[in-house]
Amino acid sequence: MRWLLMVILVLGLALFGMACQGEEEKGEATITPAATATPAATITPAATATGAATVAASPTAIAGAPDLAPGWTKIEPGGETICSRGTPFVYFVHPGTVNRLVVYFQGGGACWNAKTCSLKGIFKETADDSDNPAGKPKGILDLENPDNPFKDWFFVFIPYCTADIHWGNNTETYKSGDQDVVIHHDGFVNVSAVLDWIQANFEKPDKIFVSGCSAGSYGSIMGAPHIQKLYPDVPLYQLGDAGAGVLTDDFFQNSSPNWNVAPSRPNWIPAPDGSWDEVSSLADLYIAVANYYPNDRWSQYNAAHDQIQTLFYTAIGGTTADWGKLMLASIQKIQDNAPNFHSYTAPGTMECITGQAIFYTREVNGVRFRDWVEAMVNDAAWDDVMCTDCETDPEAP
Repeated sequence: MRWLLMVILVLGLALFGMACQGEEEKGEATITPAATATPAATITPAATATGAATVAASPTAIAGAPDLAPGWTKIEPGGETICSRGTPFVYFVHPGTVNRLVVYFQGGGACWNAKTCSLKGIFKETADDSDNPAGKPKGILDLENPDNPFKDWFFVFIPYCTADIHWGNNTETYKSGDQDVVIHHDGFVNVSAVLDWIQANFEKPDKIFVSGCSAGSYGSIMGAPHIQKLYPDVPLYQLGDAGAGVLTDDFFQNSSPNWNVAPSRPNWIPAPDGSWDEVSSLADLYIAVANYYPNDRWSQYNAAHDQIQTLFYTAIGGTTADWGKLMLASIQKIQDNAPNFHSYTAPGTMECITGQAIFYTREVNGVRFRDWVEAMVNDAAWDDVMCTDCETDPEAP
């Protein structure tokens, strides 16, 4: 499973994503309107995993979509879901007024060995009320902004707390001196629980948009084909925000597959060289998925000198100049092999855009990023955008 490790460390120092913590009783899930803190309601495992879509009782409800309380609702799925150090996993959902769905993956660092997993602050460890998007209403999560192309869509927000870019299926015990450090790299276990809820509650959305920042960018490209498999006839649009997948050869050769990503791979999709075990670049993953789903749209956003991605790359032996060249080469490879993929490369060093105010103000070569995304999800004319002066960032603080 060498291929997963090329992404691991791009996010090991993704502190920006961390800024942007027992298990529940197995088999139970709790739904709480997070914004209003009203008493929780309990649903059964069958309703969560296999039940039909909840048809709303209210006059304004959308047929085949869940009837949710206003604002953000917290869901505590229980079961096998868990965060990195054993605390419960939760996620958040928000009602919409149209039968369209956004699935958003949160970012926040990673760890992969005894040293990195023993440190505090290198990755996001918990999922709790502090992750409620109501407390950080920026970018596409600002549902009161009339300029938000997703303001009327249903939202599912997946917090990140497993240090494995949402890909893991493993509990690993690392040795740090004479101490055991147990990390639940169960990101994809958590994602699977969320997908069970989506499948049970949405009969057939008209459109699905899948995105995420930093570690969440990788969650979005791995999660999107699994979502598309649930709804094979529904148009899907994926945007990886600040996750280019650049690492050094030395790091690739000497890393260990402590996350166990095999269950998270889209194994029904033919691998580029015949085996997913041999896939060693994010570009190859994008190409395989985009070619298998040619009617969907796939994309990436990166800053030309992303300070977090570059910081990580230099920490593992690369150079700042090489990161930029390798990022662009990866993008070009996908563009050359997947005509339904496009990219938007902005000037400067700022990481992430989808959960930030600059989602509405970023403009490159006369193309506003907000408009570029809207064109993508509306099946309008849509193409690559590349900064010409990549050094000067008018959005820099």
